[in-house]
Amino acid sequence: MPTTPTRRKKRLGQLLARLRTEADQTLAHASDLLRVGESTVSRYETGHFRPGWATLQALLALYNASDDQRAEAAALWEDAGDRAVRLITPAGSPKPFRVFLRAEAEADSARTVDPLLVPGLLQTPAYVRAVNAKGQQFHTSSAERYVTARLSRQARLSGSAPLKLHALLDEAVLHRTVGNDEIMAEQMRHLITVMEQDNITIQVVPFSAGSYGNMCGGFTLIGYHSSDDPPAVYVDSAAGGAWVENVEDVKRFSDMFEEIASSALSSEESAKSLSARARALE
Repeated sequence: MPTTPTRRKKRLGQLLARLRTEADQTLAHASDLLRVGESTVSRYETGHFRPGWATLQALLALYNASDDQRAEAAALWEDAGDRAVRLITPAGSPKPFRVFLRAEAEADSARTVDPLLVPGLLQTPAYVRAVNAKGQQFHTSSAERYVTARLSRQARLSGSAPLKLHALLDEAVLHRTVGNDEIMAEQMRHLITVMEQDNITIQVVPFSAGSYGNMCGGFTLIGYHSSDDPPAVYVDSAAGGAWVENVEDVKRFSDMFEEIASSALSSEESAKSLSARARALE
């Protein structure tokens, strides 16, 4: 079965490739030692495959790795073994969106600005269905396939190393009726509930804040702990969105996010606003 490189496996592979080069060893030498094809060793180095522990130790011995290098390789090997979230992607999804989903699945943090809708990571099933029902012309998958794909992403918000999410919602999101009042009330209550998680911060940008940042659409900043994985931005659109990686452009989006957050209600005030809206809908 084809495998997809992950950032964690890539870090381990990059270390192995560097150690092999420094030791003046070739792929052929490594493959002879392991009695596998050169392509297999290459896949270790590109992050497609995670070597077994015994294989890793054999390679480190061949490369004359130091104690510090062995410790680093062991830590990376452990990280690379963490089970990745299984992504379910709707048929026909544009490539930039698929890239975004993969990045989100491996990220440590996400900061999102949503001027029109509750962000996908925080949507209830009923809300997802209501959104999908009005945008079917942009989807080639069945409605339930779309819902399943959206909800599968939410696994990143829980577990041993949950995604740290900071969401800024325009007050218009609270008042735009998606589906009906019952669906909206449930969605408001859900937002209040998830705000109790330490890794989730939600702020409402009130109408009184006036205009702010990029009001023509939402965007999400993806971040990682490792400096080897620079942050990036996904700018959403009906056509599939755009993936922004230029350092200066990413910084502009980051500065924009912080500016909008400073004009938003605090988490406590936002929870009160969500509660008031839920009561009004019930």
